[in-house]
Amino acid sequence: MRETGGTSMLQNQPQRHYGITSPISLAPPKDIDYIHTQKLVEAMESFGVFEDEEELNHRLVVLCKLNNLVKEWIFELGESKNLPPSVVENVGGRIFTFGSYRLGVHTK
Repeated sequence: MRETGGTSMLQNQPQRHYGITSPISLAPPKDIDYIHTQKLVEAMESFGVFEDEEELNHRLVVLCKLNNLVKEWIFELGESKNLPPSVVENVGGRIFTFGSYRLGVHTK
């Protein structure tokens, strides 16, 4: 990035962050950070906190079944409210994951 007058163009733009608090640092990770991350992952793996493929697939099957149940429920609700068939067939709904699962940082 081109420096202008001792400040970069990025510093002139307001920093966006998500969540309630601002980030501790906006600096990219250092080499030691990658090493510490790898050691942490290895320690967590030894305690079996991560899902294996079978558990992940089971979770996806359950989420799919829940999603289908929600769709059926919305369809039945539309019919019970005497909505026109064209509306009942086109209304929709789904479930959405959130939190640590949505972010991909969940454990078993």
